[in-house]
Amino acid sequence: MLELVEKRIRQFPTQLILVVIGAILFLPFLGKVHLFGLDEISFAESAREMLASRNFHVIQFDFIPYFGKPPLFIWLQALSMHYFGVNEFAARLPNAIVGIATMLVVFNIGRYVFNSRLGVLWALFFACSILPQVQFKSGIIDPAFNLFTFLGIFFMYKLNIINEFEDRKTRKKNRRRNLLFSALFIGLATLTKGPVAILICLLTASAYIFANRGKMKIELTELFFWGILISIIGIAWLLLDTSMNGFAFVMQFLRYQVRWFSTGEAGEGGPFFYHIPLLLIGVFPASALIFSTFTRNVYDDLSEHIFRKWMIYFLIVVLILCSLTPARIVHYSSVCYFSITFLAAYYLNLLFDGKATWRWKQTVPLMGIGILIVGALTAAIFIIKSPEPFLPYIQDDFAKEALKTPVYWSDWDIRFGLIYLFCLVVSILLMQSKNVRWGAYLLLISSGLFINTVMIFIVPRVEKYTQAALIEFIQTKQNEACTIEPVGFKTYAHLFYALKPAPEKQVSSKKNYFITKVNTVPEVLQTHPAAHELYRKNGWVFFVGE
Repeated sequence: MLELVEKRIRQFPTQLILVVIGAILFLPFLGKVHLFGLDEISFAESAREMLASRNFHVIQFDFIPYFGKPPLFIWLQALSMHYFGVNEFAARLPNAIVGIATMLVVFNIGRYVFNSRLGVLWALFFACSILPQVQFKSGIIDPAFNLFTFLGIFFMYKLNIINEFEDRKTRKKNRRRNLLFSALFIGLATLTKGPVAILICLLTASAYIFANRGKMKIELTELFFWGILISIIGIAWLLLDTSMNGFAFVMQFLRYQVRWFSTGEAGEGGPFFYHIPLLLIGVFPASALIFSTFTRNVYDDLSEHIFRKWMIYFLIVVLILCSLTPARIVHYSSVCYFSITFLAAYYLNLLFDGKATWRWKQTVPLMGIGILIVGALTAAIFIIKSPEPFLPYIQDDFAKEALKTPVYWSDWDIRFGLIYLFCLVVSILLMQSKNVRWGAYLLLISSGLFINTVMIFIVPRVEKYTQAALIEFIQTKQNEACTIEPVGFKTYAHLFYALKPAPEKQVSSKKNYFITKVNTVPEVLQTHPAAHELYRKNGWVFFVGE
């Protein structure tokens, strides 16, 4: 026991440093830009409506029951808004905390299965890759779901590891604990986003069993009780909802889950391989270092070998599921971040020990994807800084007007990408010349700072072209008895940023406002002929009608 306590104390400084790194990367400037996209605003709006209506049992949207998502993440957002106000910072704070927790989780699991260095590398890859860092600074539901799902799979993996030196009683006790924790975290994932977490876990375990020629170290009775425990967690919430709102709500929720997976109504379609290039670019630089990790390494012991296999099957299962789902949305495959960042950390850990060599399999994707990202960023800055030569080739009238928005850009803005590209080249040269430690940490630090810099200095200016004028107008109507209706496009900003009151607090509306884009003005005039135009700004057109 004393040895365990001493070991925990020795590890504490590393974990504290990871917390500080996570706080520096995820917490600052959370409220610097307005909420983006349909998902971020819809979740925040549901949380706001919980507080406004004092109804914490049923998720509402526009004060109408919404059957799409379970309530756990919305509860977290509502709690944050209760203490920090209804704003962007409060909506995004839960994910920043989840991000720090994720860094600690992967560090401790990496240390438990392999060693502390791999755990540190894994945590840093998670914090310093593009989309993981973006998600931890967002208000979408997926980071919490991903963490719970991964933990459920990890404890399922532990059920497959038999310690021959444990006595029978201790082994039985540990298996019960791992079974309980796996079910608990999959249950929490189900309460966060829905039953897809159960499917991912079962398919990952099935893939391992199939690849292992049917050899299963999990008994059927254990799987049965695992399912019972998850059901208890889910049923507890469903029973609470049933007692408050009747059985109809539960049936609507279950129908929505089936319809969502089978039709992909939540998003647009796309090619079945959509998520592969998305992950290669989005989880950079980790994604560029995984191509030598899919074959067995003779240096791994049995538990390390099995864990790596579980992470690979986890990645494959999620990619297949995402490919089969009709909708193609960025964050659907975000649970893959765990596998990709682990494999990158696994490779660098071998490189540190001299058990792997740096080859073209690492240099080509690292430089290729890096050049693609920096080149795209640089080209985008040049286009929006001086759009005039490109306007004749743009067919969308709204895009043309938006690009005319007066925003200050400097020629020096491209320095962020060029400095990062220089750091990539230096890190590759260092790792090729056996200075692995310096090269690896230069890669990680420069990546983390580059992503954070873009989000702090570039994204707020880009927002001025997209939605700043829209939200500015909506916010001016917060204290006015009116209705606001988007015409010709889809947005939820008019609900969240107008702070629409609960039905019992609404007063009779005297004015109706209509917001649209320059290319959909005829729709407003056709459906609301009495409306007259107030003004136009950055491609947006605002109408009022009695």
